[in-house]
Amino acid sequence: MSMTFLDAIVQALRSATANNSNDTVAPLALFWTDETREWEAVIPRLREKVPVLTLGPYDLSTLTGPAIWIRCMLARKLAEANWGQEVTPIVYLPGYSRASLRVVEECPEAFKPLAGLQYLSVYWSQKNGRDWTLPAFLQSQAGGLGINVASDFQTAAALRRAAAALLDQRLEHLKAHAPLQADFFNELLTPDLARQVLLWMNAPDEQKAKLSREQWGAFCAQCRRELGLDPERDGELTAARRLGEQTGRWAQIWSRFAEAPANYPALPDLLRRAKPKSQPREENLLISEVYFNGAWPQDNESQEADLRAALLRVAKLAPQDAARELARLEETHSYRREWVWAKLDAAPLAFALEHLMNVAQAVATPPGKTTTVDMATWYAEKGWKADLAALQALAAVRTNDDKEAVAAALAAIYVPWLRDLSQRFQTAWEEDTPQLTKGNEEPQRGGVFLFVDGLRMDVAHALKDKFQDEGFSCELTFRLAPLPSVTETAKPAAAPVAASLYSGPELAPATKTGAQANAEVLRKLLEEAGYAVLRPDEVGDPEGAAWTECGRLDEIGHMEGWRLAARADEELQGILRRVRDLLDAGWQQVRIVTDHGWLLVLGGLPVHRLPEPATEIRKGRAARLKPGATVDCMTVPWFWDSSIRIAVAPGISCFIAGKEYEHGGISPQEVVVPALSVRTAAVASAVYFEHCKWAGLRCKVRLGGAVQGLVADIRTKAADPSSSLTEAPKPVEKDGSVSLLCPDDGAEGRAAVVVVFAPDRPNRVLAQQPTVIGSGGVDGW
Repeated sequence: MSMTFLDAIVQALRSATANNSNDTVAPLALFWTDETREWEAVIPRLREKVPVLTLGPYDLSTLTGPAIWIRCMLARKLAEANWGQEVTPIVYLPGYSRASLRVVEECPEAFKPLAGLQYLSVYWSQKNGRDWTLPAFLQSQAGGLGINVASDFQTAAALRRAAAALLDQRLEHLKAHAPLQADFFNELLTPDLARQVLLWMNAPDEQKAKLSREQWGAFCAQCRRELGLDPERDGELTAARRLGEQTGRWAQIWSRFAEAPANYPALPDLLRRAKPKSQPREENLLISEVYFNGAWPQDNESQEADLRAALLRVAKLAPQDAARELARLEETHSYRREWVWAKLDAAPLAFALEHLMNVAQAVATPPGKTTTVDMATWYAEKGWKADLAALQALAAVRTNDDKEAVAAALAAIYVPWLRDLSQRFQTAWEEDTPQLTKGNEEPQRGGVFLFVDGLRMDVAHALKDKFQDEGFSCELTFRLAPLPSVTETAKPAAAPVAASLYSGPELAPATKTGAQANAEVLRKLLEEAGYAVLRPDEVGDPEGAAWTECGRLDEIGHMEGWRLAARADEELQGILRRVRDLLDAGWQQVRIVTDHGWLLVLGGLPVHRLPEPATEIRKGRAARLKPGATVDCMTVPWFWDSSIRIAVAPGISCFIAGKEYEHGGISPQEVVVPALSVRTAAVASAVYFEHCKWAGLRCKVRLGGAVQGLVADIRTKAADPSSSLTEAPKPVEKDGSVSLLCPDDGAEGRAAVVVVFAPDRPNRVLAQQPTVIGSGGVDGW
């Protein structure tokens, strides 16, 4: 079952008290300051999960008392201190801020008996030392939940009112509705018959227990009046049948269920049991719709089984016939992607079918060009779409049975295309061999290289889309990877010190002194050339130049084969986060480079036998040949030493049996590799207000986050540049400070908003803070 907001709070509190028993002593308590008292409504429910002692007037029933009582509880001198030895109690301090308690001599009298204990305890606070607020905990990526919340006052007030109601909301539901706004929180508090019916059906006894006698009576009366259902006499099974039939007001309740079915995990089984046993006469279409409207889970399961069987049969068809059959299946099953079961991941093959159709469309038009560069250009611009659609079809399924069905369809439409394309590309390579060279690049101030192992062209296009969705500027070009397209050969060639490397043992180059270009040697060369080599958790100095690495695409492919399809998006999210961190730290440009792509064929690549005595080093798709050896396949010179010959597996074949994922050969998928250049765009800046103070008609602002290149203004309407109250927007200093003057003294006392934006997008506000002209301002919210 997914985590709720309450679960997330408990987890965060426990994480704050976690310690390594071998290194540190467990904290005495967790101090939780809440100056604005916005967490008070949460404490009663939280106390059911963890021990919470509240500073306030004595009330044993709520574990509330003065500081001296709390001190006794922490010393376990009272019987009520009955939590386990391994449990760290929480001391909740409503009305106090952490800043007000730092100096023992100056802290409030009511807190002084606890003042010394804070040094034996830990605080639950943000990384910047500030108290956690509800909006901060929801939004923060560092210790919070990373869920966007609107920044207006109405939303803040609604969130505070709805704090208790928010506790049972599942995090997936919150993320799906982000950015969370006032209407969302207000709806949690508004009496809602449809929602209450669904909650009752999902957990009848639990929901009845939560309602008072008066509330339960009103609920039953409302159900009888509006729905024709008596919850006490008819029960939840009858309600489920009415829900599935979707007639009258029940259609609205079904719509509510369909909006967020994951919030009602017991309903699918209830609907399964509630489906009428008798089947209607087909000629009665109105009645038939009740039985075949997608409400009953077994109907969806039956059609998934039909689709699975049909896809398995596609494997026996010729490519064109297979494409026509997929089109027919799409007409039959596409509507199920709109069913509620699709939202519950119960229709994976219906989604896979959509991607299989995209594969069929992408492979229908082969490249018209025959030269290596022309084919590479075609693949970088269009051909990659077939590979991405094939990956997405695989990513849509999880079980082996579904995987086999998708594999059967791909075997009919994708694998023949892949084989033919590889053969044509190899022929073009032999007839028009490109000249690949190595070179060094001078360090560029503010530029960082990010190496991603095995970033194939189609995956790079998906990554580019993610960057652009986040508002980053991203350019994608391509180059041809050195041969063989394996990491040992191609990674050093992707580094800006490639010209410092020469022929070496096996398939890796070496330095002039003969040191093989492993990670340590490559690091040393980069540092000598003026590049800082950053660990995955470092951002470095953006005033210099750097090299860093990220991602496990190639490792996952070799270890898990076809499951890479399902893992690829997770890897891309990690790369996106890494690039965001680097740009937020002040780097001007991140250049993403890679070494090679790869082939992925379910069931394994076909085998081409290569005599072992002819090879010195053998990989899946390439082998270093012994001097004078002859083989029955294509050979090419090694990138690092043209006197050494490399055998390349024909088409999509492999020198080693049983490989689903492999690289090293010559195909567009392996050697047409992407290069991405990512820069910060206006909408990508993560910026926030630290303080905003008025001195007369001058507003002094300090911002945090990625402020480089931004400007600030004061407006009456946030997104309307013409409503500015200043003479002109002012650039934000490197330290985040900016001073804004309102020259019209007649504007004093007027409501306004301080806004931050990029100079080229004045109507795209990145952060805003309401204010009153000439007021005392707000500091440290």
